[in-house]
Amino acid sequence: MNTNVIVAAFTIAVTVIIWLGTTNNDESWTGNRNVCVGDCYEAWKAENGGSIADIERVKQEALAAASPEALGETYYGQCIACHGGNGEGGIGPKLAGQAVSDIADKLIGYRAGEPRGAQSAMMWPVAKPMTDDDIGNIAAYIGTL
Repeated sequence: MNTNVIVAAFTIAVTVIIWLGTTNNDESWTGNRNVCVGDCYEAWKAENGGSIADIERVKQEALAAASPEALGETYYGQCIACHGGNGEGGIGPKLAGQAVSDIADKLIGYRAGEPRGAQSAMMWPVAKPMTDDDIGNIAAYIGTL
């Protein structure tokens, strides 16, 4: 079968599907079927400590007040598979007992794509998206292990 015929048939099929979808649209449908408005939403706010914006603001304030170690502990969750829950090592080397500055220097090197050992290629994509704050926080947490 000719490629042009296949492309034309596909284009016609897509056009028909779009046309059917737009001409047979149920105007009463709200999109996500979320009908918790008015009294329902006020009750939800009372149960959950305020509006969604209030809850998010409280979360952001708590994050801003958190110590670097606490923030690093959250980030460390992605390290556990290779370095162990307490930094005892496994697939990756032992982290517990290393100086905070050494951990930070290693992560900065990995982020820059520098080889630091046999498993550098595993760490490069992990460290690449880390900000300086992320590196400082995770190093501070590892320093507590």
